Amino acid sequence: MTYAKRKRPLRDQLTDRSIACAGALFLCFALTPVAVVVAVSLTNGESFAVPSDGLSLRWYAEFAQDPQWRSSIANSIIVGLASTVAALTLGLPAAYAAQRYDFPGKSLIGALCISPLVLPTVAIAAAQYLVLAKLHLSGTLIAIIITHTVYVMPFVFIICGLGIAAVDPLIETAASSLGASRWATFRRVLLPNIYPSIIAASLLCFVSSFDELVLALFVGGGVKTVPLAILGELKYQLKPTIAALSVSLSLVTVGLAAIAIVFLRRGRIKLSRLFS
Repeated sequence: MTYAKRKRPLRDQLTDRSIACAGALFLCFALTPVAVVVAVSLTNGESFAVPSDGLSLRWYAEFAQDPQWRSSIANSIIVGLASTVAALTLGLPAAYAAQRYDFPGKSLIGALCISPLVLPTVAIAAAQYLVLAKLHLSGTLIAIIITHTVYVMPFVFIICGLGIAAVDPLIETAASSLGASRWATFRRVLLPNIYPSIIAASLLCFVSSFDELVLALFVGGGVKTVPLAILGELKYQLKPTIAALSVSLSLVTVGLAAIAIVFLRRGRIKLSRLFS
């Protein structure tokens, strides 16, 4: 017995097509500026314009050889790595405690750990500046590292917390009953199960720190990270070097974010759970 395929109502078909057209228009609107920046980065001329006299990689070579750009890139890498390590050091134990123990004030501590995600970045930056200025740390690399650590720690708390929640606590109990210490249980039982979450959180922390402008603008002073260097360059001149640097950093950022998503899936963490 065969059944004829039921034809969808015309209204539903028009709705689907309208949504598809709107999505296509949105993608074009979002990607057109990116395409223009990529084209400008390949220009052979001196002006910030779409190439009309041939393509060249000269601007990529220029920012790679410029000591000021290299210094700002080095500062961003140092800040990104240091803030990531600090966020892991603080966020991983907090995530473990939140998932494995019940204690007074647990909800409050959890809310504080994720508050940088919901508070305005300007508010965080202003508060951090006031505190660091009192400690005579504003305008230093350490100040940027501290503010970025606070800013990215929610990624560790949430992502590693979800990874820990996916591990059956009975496995740790069994290891402890067999004589394993807490450190041995963490290193040999828990860590192999949550390492995808740790790597994903680390990558997202580094990417977020590397691209952050507002916090560095408030507390960085004379220390130049890449976003601050780009902002300073835009104040005086608009050269294709900025486009070349932006394209290079975008490729690195997208690549690291893609790797983080791969590890999230390997750790059986659904992206939708990060916001639930």
